[in-house]
Amino acid sequence: MRRTKADAEATRQKILCAAERMFYKKGVPNTTLEEVAKEAGVTRGAIYWHFANKTDLFLALYEAVPLPHEDMIAREIETEAFDTPAIVE
Repeated sequence: MRRTKADAEATRQKILCAAERMFYKKGVPNTTLEEVAKEAGVTRGAIYWHFANKTDLFLALYEAVPLPHEDMIAREIETEAFDTPAIVE
């Protein structure tokens, strides 16, 4: 059966979601790719199709998940920029 790009992306997203749940539940060092595959309902081969190894999977997850502290820092910088009076000479 031939897979489409949409199918491949859907599988990748299922893997990322499963990895997030398993890493949260067991920690990254204690989670195996077999456990992630089982949680996602895919084979380990599917994981290796999308990710070279567990580190690659973790980094992809890190890049995909927005971190609240980044938003807070960005808002703080914007607020300071608007609150700072312009220097007039």
